[in-house]
Amino acid sequence: MDEAKVQETRAWLTKAFHDLESAEWLLARSDPLREAAAFHCQQTAEKALKEGGCYERA
Repeated sequence: MDEAKVQETRAWLTKAFHDLESAEWLLARSDPLREAAAFHCQQTAEKALKEGGCYERA
């Protein structure tokens, strides 16, 4: 896999991880923000799928 694809894959995974951390934080609050957490979970899945696309194209 060329280095540019590796970097793109890492970037998508990092973004996905940050969305997941955000969702966890939103759910850990004393007044959980479930709808916002669900949005970040959806974003995590979408970015992970984009990462898969980057990997497959390599």
